[in-house]
Amino acid sequence: MRVVLLQPAPWRPDVPPLGLAYIQAALKAAGHDVKLLDVNLALYELARPTEQIWFETSHAFVWRHPLGSQALDLLARGAAMLDRMLSAALAGPPGIVGITMLNAQKGFGLWLAGRVKARHPGWRVVVGGPQCFPQYEPAAIAADANVDWVVVGEGEYSVVALLAWVEAGCAAPVPAGVITHTGEAGPARALDKNIDDIAFPDFTGLPIERYVDGGRLPIFTSRGCVRKCVFCIEQAIWERFRYRTAPNVYAELKQGVTRWGATKFEFNDSLFNGHIRVLEELCDLVIADGMRISWGGQGVIRAEMSPRVLAKLKRAGCGFITYGFESASQRILDLMKKNVDMSVAARVVRDTHEAGIGQKLNLMFGFPGETEADFQQTLDFLTENAAFIDEVNPSDAFTALIPGTELYANAAAYGVTQIENAWFWEADGNDFSIRLDRFERLCRHVKRLGIKSTYRLDHVANRDQMLGDFSAHKRRWSAALAHYEAHAREMKIPAASLPNYANVAFELRASMAEGRPT
Repeated sequence: MRVVLLQPAPWRPDVPPLGLAYIQAALKAAGHDVKLLDVNLALYELARPTEQIWFETSHAFVWRHPLGSQALDLLARGAAMLDRMLSAALAGPPGIVGITMLNAQKGFGLWLAGRVKARHPGWRVVVGGPQCFPQYEPAAIAADANVDWVVVGEGEYSVVALLAWVEAGCAAPVPAGVITHTGEAGPARALDKNIDDIAFPDFTGLPIERYVDGGRLPIFTSRGCVRKCVFCIEQAIWERFRYRTAPNVYAELKQGVTRWGATKFEFNDSLFNGHIRVLEELCDLVIADGMRISWGGQGVIRAEMSPRVLAKLKRAGCGFITYGFESASQRILDLMKKNVDMSVAARVVRDTHEAGIGQKLNLMFGFPGETEADFQQTLDFLTENAAFIDEVNPSDAFTALIPGTELYANAAAYGVTQIENAWFWEADGNDFSIRLDRFERLCRHVKRLGIKSTYRLDHVANRDQMLGDFSAHKRRWSAALAHYEAHAREMKIPAASLPNYANVAFELRASMAEGRPT
């Protein structure tokens, strides 16, 4: 069967998309004719320099579902280019279009599905990716008028089963891991135990040299996490930690060098150091081979990251580690169940620097129970260790309460008094405005220290829009409208184009007419 895979926007195109490269490999192994197109990269290259920031997580709001006026303006300029891409790929007998989807990509992904259906009505659309995991919204996406099926969870085997079912006329029961547009659902697909069996990703069709990181290839060595942090959805999604053997990962690195010409790799794991012995074995294979590569990825702070292990990582080409640091307050780390001792964390940060490996620290703000003193400990740690820290990654979600996490399920035990949605929850001395303030103060603090930040601004990009949403949540209609209008002026768009503007304006008029507080 003919299959065209589409990577939607927005995502800063540092490296080629890994998820669809795995899907392409799985479908080709099953005998299908597959073409992979990175629509996100094509749009990024079309965008003006001032618009390319929209592809970073800080500006995901531009692409919210339904698409806002700015994204639509860019798509209007790119319409002819997109139609040429689709027409060339979809010419001839119809088949299946596959679209992957993160939360930020839902707006454009569904727009793209509609474009396919309108111009190539014989083709059917299947959607997969992180937003289609059970913990998010697979059923809602499947119900969209332009979606035929959704693949739920891990996709490599489910999508192959789906296509076999389609080729058989869709007569048998719905395959495991699939939801149809009409709401029929197959049973949940069990996680594949041996992830060594998954075919290596196939990057055919992707212009590897045009990505921002200049030919760096993504790779994963594991799925899941060894930790059980209460704020994280990993445990619900992956259930358990699964890792590939060192020879299997080494073989993929070797293929990346020989087939794709790569010398740089990005480990896309939740953590690449979940199994230290296997990690060391991989390093030994790379060192013995004499392979000249550089690589990095995300890891956890753990005592086993000793000077000896770090030195071996460096010899094997490890150039960068992103640590899930979160906070420098031991009390908050304990509440998070991070299983990290701050004395170990401080030692690992310094030892990583001494080993000649660059490092980035992930940071969170406003965890339930965090006081100003706890937050100050994080600022103080950054000040004291600025010479050892290359970059920070401040979470622009601050601390979101995500359904499926322990924190969400037991919110009251953590002092949460109101939890209408993931963003605007409240606890004693802790609401959205306080969390936003701490985020921005940290961004300014690291800028003063000369530490690089993944969040390039020293304030929240859509600050007034978010404060407008928060004010609307608190039923402060006048303040909400003022924030929306300020955001619209800053972004040079009509205020009426903002998603909640009309509702707030209506509520403000109604409150004024009835003499209620506005």
